[in-house]
Amino acid sequence: MYYSLGYSFILFLKCAMTFEQKDVEKTMDALKHTIQLANAQRKRGGGWLDNIATWVKGNQIQHLKAMTRVHRHAELVYAEAYLLKALLSIVYDESIVAFLREGLNIRNSYNTYRHLEKYVEFVKEEAAAGKDTTCYQLDDHFTSGVALGIGCFNIVLSLLPATVLKVAEFIGFSSDRNHGLSVLESIGDWGDYHGQRRSLPELQGPDEGLRRQLCDMVLLMYHIVLSRMIPLPNVDEIFAEQILDYNLALYPSGVFFLYFSGRLLASQSQIEKAKAQYTKAIDTQQDWKQLQHICFWELGTISIIQKDWQRGFDIYDKLSKESNWSKAVYVYLKAMALYMLDKKDKRVHDLMKSVSGAKQKIAGKSIPMEKFVSRKSRKFIEQKDYLILPDLEILNAFTAFDFMSVEALQENLARISKEMESLDKGRMHYYDDLCMVHYLRAHVARQLLEKDKTCDAEKLRSMHHESVDTVLENANKVELDHYIYYFTRYEKARMLINESDYAGAEAEIQVILRAAEKGQYNVGSGPHAKNKYSLENALVFKCHNGDEKIQSLKKAMGSSAQDID
Repeated sequence: MYYSLGYSFILFLKCAMTFEQKDVEKTMDALKHTIQLANAQRKRGGGWLDNIATWVKGNQIQHLKAMTRVHRHAELVYAEAYLLKALLSIVYDESIVAFLREGLNIRNSYNTYRHLEKYVEFVKEEAAAGKDTTCYQLDDHFTSGVALGIGCFNIVLSLLPATVLKVAEFIGFSSDRNHGLSVLESIGDWGDYHGQRRSLPELQGPDEGLRRQLCDMVLLMYHIVLSRMIPLPNVDEIFAEQILDYNLALYPSGVFFLYFSGRLLASQSQIEKAKAQYTKAIDTQQDWKQLQHICFWELGTISIIQKDWQRGFDIYDKLSKESNWSKAVYVYLKAMALYMLDKKDKRVHDLMKSVSGAKQKIAGKSIPMEKFVSRKSRKFIEQKDYLILPDLEILNAFTAFDFMSVEALQENLARISKEMESLDKGRMHYYDDLCMVHYLRAHVARQLLEKDKTCDAEKLRSMHHESVDTVLENANKVELDHYIYYFTRYEKARMLINESDYAGAEAEIQVILRAAEKGQYNVGSGPHAKNKYSLENALVFKCHNGDEKIQSLKKAMGSSAQDID
């Protein structure tokens, strides 16, 4: 049963990275086989009345106590395999019937995880009371599996926008981010490692949880990767670094842990060390090109930050030929790198023309980043082969400014100021360019305020406020890049958070969220001013979690005030 689950999970990862139909079909067959094996090992009920009785509060634990160890593991594997199958079906089967069917399967998996968690909690309570719990046959493989499911469900649901979360809660889901994180931490006994460096625990033995590393990976994803994309509360980089050190000691050539190490180093602006980790991860294995592509993507982002355009072109050329993730994005990035290398290179025009034709759909939906680069490529053609600061614009879309060193930020601030001075009012879409450079200047100014303790803070704050005001004053004249207005509102909110003006930050975020909820945009000129703007879903996602962070900060400030009193 577990061999089958492991094989299915590996295939699931592969098809998620290849997007190839043959891999999807192979994975679906493997998951169906796993489900059949697990179902054959599940405890059979005494009839429909007994099955209903197990849903009644108080009977769930008794029902699980009556199971054998194999029965309980079968329930766990059944829920896990069905969840993977449902996720795969939603992505690759575009019908509404499949969406509804698999949505019910996900809910059933979620309910199973909740029942199993109650059993684990019951056994722990019995142990805390000094009772003998050996008869319950609770092992680390089981508890790590339950923790992985409960942790992932709680964290993912907590990240969803409020409107979506209300629907999820209505149909039976619940979310508690802190609980999800706490459950995942409990598997590695990481609870005492927050905010301080301690001696790492002994390396685990063969009897420790089978899904222990997966639990650690979710924690690393939250503290290292997601925290750089969206504002999250309770992020602890020191804590994450210790989890990473432990797992690298255990698996020094583990591709995923090398990747997380690269991300952590990049977020600390240790770019060269990050490059070394990504390169090591690429060289570690040659069987799965898709795992290498994840690291090549990060190296491509670094090449843009370092303005190594030839290296960037080579990386995105390789990805466009070998990876199926997003041909349109790869082609655009190839063209952008070539444009920055030589603005007169005729190949840039041809590459930009081919971007729109390379778009694809997932679950019947267009990919937001592909729609964004398609619009930028059309603007490039319309403006007779011209874009202003396309490298900084794409780094903003990738949320990659956090990786820049203070020196790189200062250099780019000077570059933006130079572009501002040379703006030509006679050029097509002048106000788009004006708002773009001011938005980028505000963003870089805030980054410098956060990173450079020796900076002229007053000058940078004044620069930030001036640029934000300029964008908001001229937003109604923007013809194509309407997203700049909303991203500037968000940028203003981020600065207000830094200034502890939480009410002001909330107000700015609500402007963005209300526009999305009502579908009313009406900012800008031109025929597309009332349409959804580029990268809207990503920004709404950031705003929802930004609002969560504001509430967390307000709560912490209130607690501090009470302590003083």
